[in-house]
Amino acid sequence: MRKHKYLQLLLMITCVMVFYNLYRSRSNIITREGCSQAIHDNQYKIVEESSLKALLRLCSNNSVNLNSFLREKMKTFICNQSPEFLSTSRPLVALASYPGSGNTWTRQLIETATGYYTGSIYTDWNFVGSKECPMRRKIFIVKTHLKSNSSIGHPDCAKMAISQLNFSSAICILRNPYNAIAAEFNRQHAVVNKTKDTHFNAGQGIAPEEIFRTTTWTSFVSREAYKWKDMALYWIQNKNIPAYVLVYEKLFENTILETSHLMTFLNFSVTYNSLYCLSSNENRRFKRIIPKWLTNDYIYNNKLRRIVNKVIDMVEITIGTKRKLTDVLNSYHLPIDDKS
Repeated sequence: MRKHKYLQLLLMITCVMVFYNLYRSRSNIITREGCSQAIHDNQYKIVEESSLKALLRLCSNNSVNLNSFLREKMKTFICNQSPEFLSTSRPLVALASYPGSGNTWTRQLIETATGYYTGSIYTDWNFVGSKECPMRRKIFIVKTHLKSNSSIGHPDCAKMAISQLNFSSAICILRNPYNAIAAEFNRQHAVVNKTKDTHFNAGQGIAPEEIFRTTTWTSFVSREAYKWKDMALYWIQNKNIPAYVLVYEKLFENTILETSHLMTFLNFSVTYNSLYCLSSNENRRFKRIIPKWLTNDYIYNNKLRRIVNKVIDMVEITIGTKRKLTDVLNSYHLPIDDKS
């Protein structure tokens, strides 16, 4: 008798679980469809921050990863991967950063969102807009790694006898210096591995593991940490050029929302469709593939950590509270073993 009741109870539990899983599966389909419907309803509307946050909240509450979902549905969106030059000039905006801070990726995002080429004080081979001197006014976003308005070195600017650019504002990309310094070191010391049919991009290359155990690496960190600090303070503190601080980690974590904030700063209206297209894999084609061994714990010893943590503290003391960057900057620290 007891065995019979036990079997009945087990059967009931099994039935409940089956119906629960069916309900849950159906519920997930419904909520996923709700997120999808909202995405399509807004597709050609001009982005407003309140409605964008509502969309992100809807998809998040329904456990839908928006970037992954958009990549799945990318064929249903019209994504213009061929930007244009400006037909009407706009004030020049510096896109300033320490090298290795995601300037290239940010330019891709801006070109996708706005539909216009970005420029540079360098002749970057992978951007059409970099061929033109910014003072020709065909572009308005200008990449720079300098603590100045200089355009010296750009051949087209030299033809025009222009050595200084008139920036009306700036976007300063702030990235964890541990990651930025390592990225720049990899770019400078990348192992060339090209064939007849490929263009080797040092921005995607990796330095040999053994070089991280030499004075080449330690000297580089000791020098570049202070360059990271100086670059951040020059642009963020510049009283003549108002700066928008674009935190790389926030941009990476929530690309759509942070790009929308950036468009607001630039006074540039965009549609939801333009923001959806940011999820395209095309916007990550220059991203470096990091091997498992290349971690900050491995390449930064305690001596180097003290140097980098110190410059982070210097930036935090100077602008952390004023620019509401204290939490971001403090998150950049690496722990130090005081016993060593």
